[in-house]
Amino acid sequence: MKQDSSLNRRHFLRIVGAAPLALRTSWARQLPPSPRLAFVGSGCDEIHVFQIDGPKWTLKQVVASEAPVSLTVHPNRGILYAVNQVTSHQDLPTGSVETFVLAPDGRFTAFGKTSLSLSAILPRHLALSPDGRRAIVAIHGGGAYNLLSIPGGGQRPQVAEILKETGCGPHTLHQLSAHPNMAVFDTTQGRVLTSDTGSDRISVLAVNENNLTVHQRFSTDPGSGPAHLALHPKGNILFVANQLNRSLCSYKYDAEQGKILHRIQRITEDTGGSLALHPSGRTLYTIGGEQDDVVQVWYIDPIIGRLNRLQSWQQNAGRSIALTAERDALFVLSHTLNGVLRFAADPTEGRLSAPTLVAEVPKPLSIATVYGPA
Repeated sequence: MKQDSSLNRRHFLRIVGAAPLALRTSWARQLPPSPRLAFVGSGCDEIHVFQIDGPKWTLKQVVASEAPVSLTVHPNRGILYAVNQVTSHQDLPTGSVETFVLAPDGRFTAFGKTSLSLSAILPRHLALSPDGRRAIVAIHGGGAYNLLSIPGGGQRPQVAEILKETGCGPHTLHQLSAHPNMAVFDTTQGRVLTSDTGSDRISVLAVNENNLTVHQRFSTDPGSGPAHLALHPKGNILFVANQLNRSLCSYKYDAEQGKILHRIQRITEDTGGSLALHPSGRTLYTIGGEQDDVVQVWYIDPIIGRLNRLQSWQQNAGRSIALTAERDALFVLSHTLNGVLRFAADPTEGRLSAPTLVAEVPKPLSIATVYGPA
């Protein structure tokens, strides 16, 4: 089932309302108690919406969305942004970001699409500031970052600034030009950490309402291809999964100065897939193995930030491409099983139990979950 409808501006504003507090309280009353919703993007140009009740997932809705490679929920919990990994939008060479809103009947409805800058093809990831007022889109194909300004209440974003990247690396197939892959806001909200698979670097960008500038460049190993990022909840350790040499690195980060200080550790075994941090900050999860079918659990030393292996799961589910962690569960997208695997997680240290398939989604691409107020 696909739904392809849109809301006019008046209807959108009626849903959103004028005050953020009213937004939070009204949506909290409408939605099921925590945990409640999961969104899974599909390579079949769909987003599947599930209601979560412990280990049980119930499909509530399927909405149309073209190549939803990255899903992000606004802090008001009533708006979802989907990055469309496409090469054209409205007959122009650019990608797009789609906005969905929660209607009064509890269903998510498409509100509209935002065109990215020209040549911003194949966008890969959207990072939303904790206050919900701006976002950074990493544009893999177009070699750039777009700063999006988001009006109050989470209305449809608009491009406010463009930062074009240059550079290359030694890998002749994947590093002929810059390929921004991911962005993460630090704890100050005024800086963004980014990865560039094509130029072997991670960067710190300074951001405000209308400007995006380079604050620091930090080179990684030649041919490493930094891709996935995870920032420790304390904001002092950055974890980087390198796509091309399949290594895992950790870096000391000073949020006050906005600087990556030095590398703490490099793990050279095959751990270069997706990353997720347990909310406690004690545990890091990674995907690796020849078929990306091994989920590894790493204990994070609280003093120096080094990683020590805690568990390794050969999940026997074939290729997995993304994961996200909550306090009591780790969710892994399996391409082979066409669905979502749920590992029960210890709420204190993040140890995992055997997985179960909780949802079937064809060609899963991305996942985001929404939890209600504490």
